Amino acid sequence: MLDVSQAMRRCCLAVLSTLSTPVFADDLSTAPLTTWISLSAVLALLLAATLLYLRHQGQRLGDLQTNHDALIEQSLAGIYIVQNEIVVYCNPRAADMLGYTQDEMTGLPTSALLDAEERERVRLQLQRRRRDQIIDMRFQLRLRHRNGRRIDTEVHSRLAPYRGADATIGIMIDVSDRTEAEHKQRLSDIVFDNAAEGILLTDGDARIIAVNRAFTRITGYEADEVVNRRSRLFRVDHMGRAINRQMLQSLDEQGCWQGEFLDRHRNGRLYPVRLSISAVHDPEGELINNVCVFNDISQHKDAEDRLVFLATHDPLTRLTNRAEFLTRLQATCEGTSATAFALLFIDLDRFKLVNDGFGHSGGDDLLRVIAARLNYAVGKDALLSRVGGDEFTVLTNTGDRAKLALQVEHLLDELAQPSVLDGKELTVTGSIGIAVYPEDGHNAQTLLRHAEVAMYRAKTAGKNTYAFFNASMVSQASERLTMENALRNAITRQQLELHYQPQVDPDSGLIVAVEALARWHHPEWGMIPPSRFIPLAEETGLVLVLGHWVIRAACEQIARWDAAGIRVPRVAVNLSARQFADSSLCQVLTDALTSAGIAPQRIELEVTESALIEQPDAAVALLNELKALGVHLALDDFGTGYSSLSQLKNLPLDALKIDRTFIDGVPNDPNDVAITEAIVAMARKLALTVVAEGAETIEQRDFLAACGCDLIQGFYYSRPLPPEALAAYIRSGTSRHSATRMDL
Repeated sequence: MLDVSQAMRRCCLAVLSTLSTPVFADDLSTAPLTTWISLSAVLALLLAATLLYLRHQGQRLGDLQTNHDALIEQSLAGIYIVQNEIVVYCNPRAADMLGYTQDEMTGLPTSALLDAEERERVRLQLQRRRRDQIIDMRFQLRLRHRNGRRIDTEVHSRLAPYRGADATIGIMIDVSDRTEAEHKQRLSDIVFDNAAEGILLTDGDARIIAVNRAFTRITGYEADEVVNRRSRLFRVDHMGRAINRQMLQSLDEQGCWQGEFLDRHRNGRLYPVRLSISAVHDPEGELINNVCVFNDISQHKDAEDRLVFLATHDPLTRLTNRAEFLTRLQATCEGTSATAFALLFIDLDRFKLVNDGFGHSGGDDLLRVIAARLNYAVGKDALLSRVGGDEFTVLTNTGDRAKLALQVEHLLDELAQPSVLDGKELTVTGSIGIAVYPEDGHNAQTLLRHAEVAMYRAKTAGKNTYAFFNASMVSQASERLTMENALRNAITRQQLELHYQPQVDPDSGLIVAVEALARWHHPEWGMIPPSRFIPLAEETGLVLVLGHWVIRAACEQIARWDAAGIRVPRVAVNLSARQFADSSLCQVLTDALTSAGIAPQRIELEVTESALIEQPDAAVALLNELKALGVHLALDDFGTGYSSLSQLKNLPLDALKIDRTFIDGVPNDPNDVAITEAIVAMARKLALTVVAEGAETIEQRDFLAACGCDLIQGFYYSRPLPPEALAAYIRSGTSRHSATRMDL
């Protein structure tokens, strides 16, 4: 379209060019008529052009207004006008941003759109604006969406007249996503800097970009020593060729890798590391970063090594334990064809007198001395193990009886060497039984049994001697048969009774449970220690009868206590390995509970690790069946023989009892402290109640309480008591050793 001014100019020129006489004469009155006509035409054309120009300009202004309105209405930024704290205009984006239509938002007070926490700040800001006559302001503002959601905005506002009155015209942009992203970035930075794990970031060329504080703590290197250097994690010679190849292959194929290796601290010390690496790629698939997260797992490895050690070794003497010994003995039997070897069974003579005279701690000290002495005497070619309280076994690589006799005599001489205990010199001798493979047995259990029979022959021969097994020794079983019959009669003739040792919550002083312990008082032989009749019951099978009696007696005693108003929450009963093989165990337990009229939760069954070792799958099945009855289950003497720690998590246990051999040295022996803490930590991870048995001193009690043991059992609180004595103990409300209240 031609410009209007151009059109006007062209029209005038066209008219003037048609005039044959000058338009402007000296005297218009004398001008020809044609001149007037021509002049009139020119004026008419000028007027028409002027009108055309004015109309065109009005059209342009209207178009500009229309375009301006469209720009505001379609803007991606929210635009608003506020007068007297009332919204008088908003564009669609502003209304949509806050969940309203334009009509709904127009007329709303600004306070209705502000987050409650922002109102006071905005009020003060407006006061300052009016006071200081601030025309333009840019600020962050938190608004409230119609549905209550908070919206972070960035606002640029200006004071300007609108329809004859002062107004605030503003543009706002929703920056919630940016604010959230910035918040997440700040959180990421905090996590990065404060993470317990060492974190190392590299670029695609394995050059270090950043490390966190834990990196410095673990490796000893400061950030400025490693940033912009190539990470040694990706060098072939750092982890070893095999691990490095596996790592690179995993990163290439899966984008991540996890593994363990030995790293070197800045000071040169080697330490085990668990490392996770994740590769980061751009949209085109190019490697741009590696994120490396690692831990110093020295303590974890130490604890793991300790637990593995406990599974196969006796913590007191650090010799192979019974379970590991039997495993290796059986492997030797199965792997031997013609080569003879021998098994020596050593039992210390009258060792109970040492415990009675010097206490258990003194007895343990002597056992450690004897173990070291025996270990030196048997040499590296033999396997020495501690298989019982004062019982040791030796697996030798010779079956020659003459050589064996010389070896055993040397052992007896070593045993008979004087020892000093608490400043006193004493001599402990031993009796040794010998069984030779294959003539005395073809499997571990038979050889062990025959070596033990021979050991008893040595004892009957006067002790401090040895005896080779022979078939005639089986007749000696008659003596043990006599005791077996006496034990059977003791069960039926009420010669057995249960004593109860409290298990106390160290924090509250409450008796949470008691352990039932069998005692045998023979009318002629006097008090027979459990160490004599319990193994006999195990060996002869009487343990089933004995175990059934203990279960019934414990249930009946709970009922009697209840009737007398004595509240004993739970009674723990020991189960033997033989009872685990008894298919009637669950029925016996159910009958006893029903007959006594007590809840299953009042009974806790303690299972030894050795019972679980013999038939682990069957043991787990039986434990699940017992658990279904509602009774509590505890693993007794933990650490003295359980061979598969990985199976522990599959057992339906409620509690774990730390064996007293671990407690004897705390809190003074760092090894016993570390072992106890490791067991408590593991039990916590498995959500098991931790019971420590054998606490005799206030120092032991305080350490166990601080360590996190839930219950403590031992002479510190009370020795095993008959039912009436326990009732009196409970009524008294105080421990003999402590002022801790026993409120029940």
